[in-house]
Amino acid sequence: MKKTLIAMFILVAGSCLSGCGPTLYNINVNGYTDPAAPGGINPGSSIFVIDNQKAPNPLLEKEIKEKINRLLTMQGYQTVAYDQAQYYLFFSYGIGQDRAASVIMPDYYAYTGFGIGGASGWRGNPFIFVAPFSAIYPGYLSPESLYDRWLLVNVVDGKYYREKGEFRTVWVGKARSTGTSQDLRLVINYLLLADFQQFGKNTGKAVTVEINEQAPQVQGLTK
Repeated sequence: MKKTLIAMFILVAGSCLSGCGPTLYNINVNGYTDPAAPGGINPGSSIFVIDNQKAPNPLLEKEIKEKINRLLTMQGYQTVAYDQAQYYLFFSYGIGQDRAASVIMPDYYAYTGFGIGGASGWRGNPFIFVAPFSAIYPGYLSPESLYDRWLLVNVVDGKYYREKGEFRTVWVGKARSTGTSQDLRLVINYLLLADFQQFGKNTGKAVTVEINEQAPQVQGLTK
């Protein structure tokens, strides 16, 4: 009986732990198009991604450029040489200074879980039960540091840029998130995925894109 109770406890505890879901990233994206620009950036268009040669971290810059090229290819665009591109894609990114925020809980809050136990039933036959329970814990004030993380993608007319050396912007995509992680190398994956979900579109307003950290698209960028 004792061994059975222990085995059941391990099974239930494992189920409770496995119920903790993956992290979800909420990204705000704003996409802008020029109404005067002819057509749009349609799949099949040729694009050259221009990185910043003076970036503080040239290796991170190269890493992000490679991810953008991967996303473009996945969405049906051609990544070509500089002098063959219909469009040039510029990108910038960053993270703001931390700002303090507090998560305030009430004086007391309830936690609900599952308990396991055993007892003697009718005619003395033992049985096992699994039942919900609630526990009360004192409230607390939890300080957190929050960071603003952002990505800006600017797509310009390639021929005009080659001839004039000036931007004729076709599309701008702004992605922004706020969270406790200051690892820009990690968060940039979610900013990129969210921005490219709206690539070439005029969103009309900021839209929220939710991305699961276990999504196949994320794994595709991190490999």
